[in-house]
Amino acid sequence: QARGLAMYLARQLTPESLLSIGAAFGGRDHTTVLHGIRVVASRRLADPGLAADLDLLAADLGKRA
Repeated sequence: QARGLAMYLARQLTPESLLSIGAAFGGRDHTTVLHGIRVVASRRLADPGLAADLDLLAADLGKRA
């Protein structure tokens, strides 16, 4: 789950492609990255607490970039 969350945030906060995000996560295939992002996006819609946590993480990471 943590890897999927990190992939989701990487996609949201960077201009990197699915291929390059997958490479950064140990050579994962772009379809694996896409699946992880889709799972997190679906969970985000169903769980307001997760959505709030992701927003806080994104805001914090955005300040550091």
